[in-house]
Amino acid sequence: MTKTHRKATSSAEDAFNRHYAAIWGEERWNNSLLPALLQPTRYACVLNRYAALPGGFRLIQDPNVETRELNLPIKANGARLGDEGYPPNCYARYTKPAQDGEATTKSVPSDTPFPPPGQINSRLLSHWNLDGASVLAASLLDSQPGEHVLDLCAAPGGKSVVICQRLFPHYHLDPSPLKQKSLNILTLREGSLTSNEADAARHRRLGDNLKAYLPKAVIDTPGSRLLRVDGANPKNANQLCVSVQGKIRGFDKVLIDAPCSSERHIIHAQAKAQANGKDAPEMVNWRPGSSKRLQATQVDLLLNGLRAARIGGTIIYATCSIEPTENDAVIERVLSQIEKERKKGLQWNVKVGFGAGTGDQALEAQIEASWAERTDRGWIALPDHPCGEAWGPLFFACLTKSAD
Repeated sequence: MTKTHRKATSSAEDAFNRHYAAIWGEERWNNSLLPALLQPTRYACVLNRYAALPGGFRLIQDPNVETRELNLPIKANGARLGDEGYPPNCYARYTKPAQDGEATTKSVPSDTPFPPPGQINSRLLSHWNLDGASVLAASLLDSQPGEHVLDLCAAPGGKSVVICQRLFPHYHLDPSPLKQKSLNILTLREGSLTSNEADAARHRRLGDNLKAYLPKAVIDTPGSRLLRVDGANPKNANQLCVSVQGKIRGFDKVLIDAPCSSERHIIHAQAKAQANGKDAPEMVNWRPGSSKRLQATQVDLLLNGLRAARIGGTIIYATCSIEPTENDAVIERVLSQIEKERKKGLQWNVKVGFGAGTGDQALEAQIEASWAERTDRGWIALPDHPCGEAWGPLFFACLTKSAD
């Protein structure tokens, strides 16, 4: 490494830290958030309901840690978000309490990874490991059998797998009350999942992953679509929409996990490179203005997601960025654009927040206590959240397409 290169890297890393210290506060950035981001990413585990749940649960066991049900919010009817009528399939790991003299050490979140997925008796993969905040974002859609759902930026596929298990419970391998109920519902109306990815390599990976987790009956159903469409191009909105009984209709639910700066990846890449006496290209090439370029794509993705939704449809916008330019500012720009288009005759509007913009006090209290902190237009899960669960980063906002 040349002296000039070392100086450039040091300058980039200093600028990176100054930039995010200015956003999050120097004390929090240096003493809390940055150290938390440097820690290994903590993963949750989602068992595959299309494979045998007992076999998957045995596979993820580790005698050295506790495996507990993921603490997703409880809905008003008493069911966990995403698990109504199902046996649980989302888990996280915790240390085991231990005796230290007369005292017992407290069980705390563990970053011990879950094992890689394996094939069990159905020949489908047993589970998917992903950040717990990503499970929350997919679960917040609260997809129901019979609904039409779009996963606009779907690769590598974990969230599509979570959503699909809600939409097609009649193909679950293990019985549940909701499976039987869905058999009656779906004789009248079957839902659909459209998983879209524009990038060719990521699209191939998405297709391979869905085939590894979903039964052939789901893959082959007309309600399961795998698309490769530029979701940011407004001309493609109709290609995204689903045809029901020969008529094009909007989606009930849309998930947009938008491409973003992914600062935690940059931080981890730099730490790994420095351990080997090198510097990560991700850090060397980082520039404060890169978020502005990404924001343009993110705004277009969210606008297209809104266009593809039906009136009354729910949209979850999410990124794994800690940069407000890619989070709240995207929502603000979209609202501004919609307002301009309404003055030119656009017949729909957007409400921000749970409950079609009116709020959901019980849900929000649980999110704030155990998952994320509020932002101007949404929420962000950060690994230094006081709950200690260490999920994230993940920003998410809930929008509703309304008629007024």
